[in-house]
Amino acid sequence: MKSLHKVLTAAGLLLALPAHALTIEFDYTYDTRGFFTDLTTGTPMTERRALLEQAASFYSGFTDSLTAITPQAGDSWSVQITHPSLGGPLITLSNIDIAADTLRIYVGGSNSAPGVLGFANTGFNLTASGSDTFIDAVTTRGQENTTGSTATDYGVWGGMIWFNAANDWYFGSDTSGLTAGHPDFLTTATHELGHILGYGEADSWLAQIDNGYFTGAASVAAYGSAVPLDQYGSHWANDTMSTYQGVAQETLMDPSTTPGTRELPTLLDYAAFKDIGWQVNVTTVPEPDTYALLLTGLALIGLSARRRTA
Repeated sequence: MKSLHKVLTAAGLLLALPAHALTIEFDYTYDTRGFFTDLTTGTPMTERRALLEQAASFYSGFTDSLTAITPQAGDSWSVQITHPSLGGPLITLSNIDIAADTLRIYVGGSNSAPGVLGFANTGFNLTASGSDTFIDAVTTRGQENTTGSTATDYGVWGGMIWFNAANDWYFGSDTSGLTAGHPDFLTTATHELGHILGYGEADSWLAQIDNGYFTGAASVAAYGSAVPLDQYGSHWANDTMSTYQGVAQETLMDPSTTPGTRELPTLLDYAAFKDIGWQVNVTTVPEPDTYALLLTGLALIGLSARRRTA
């Protein structure tokens, strides 16, 4: 996300407010079905929570200047989110404080039809009243040009993620125990965080879709052409390839992942976040004018047989 440059004039010099590292804060208040908390003892399930933090670490290279949401006298705001442990009814959050450069994400899980892994959203019916500065903090986090068909940036308070407890998840930080038939929790958590960060959701994402292809400059540079999307325009098309740490990998942000495999953010995934407005300090994201085509012939590698069921 391009930082909001509050330009100050002093002795003829222009000073810009620096961007800061993004903090993703997980909230377990509505973990009422015991996905991240032992309901008998009330103790946290540390392994699962640690994996959420590991998922967030893949976005630790993102920086911005997100305004704090701190209601003062006369200020008020609310947003409705899907209950993260029920996957259905809406919860209204009112007048919560969110620190600068921070996103608050409510998490939980419950049983549903097997196969669906999870979903995320940034809420519904967001309202804010009070000072102009406060309303701007709630609706755009101090970012410029975040809405409409010509949006170039993105600012959000946070969101929610629901995980399907009916799946036989692999809860491991490495892949040594990941076997066929077990969906990888780290992959799904990292993917769902990507949606809250605007992938497939932000107006600045939608503004760069042309006839089923994503045309953001960094993404075109990373892929070699406009990037095909799924039928909803909210993911890369199935089997879209890129690289993770220089090795060919199916993209994290296509619609699904084969159980028993792990996918992490690729060069192309990070490029998309740059296109929607984040400052992405990840060395594998190329500048459009310096990119050397890395993916020539990847379609011939033969990994398309990995297509998934989840």
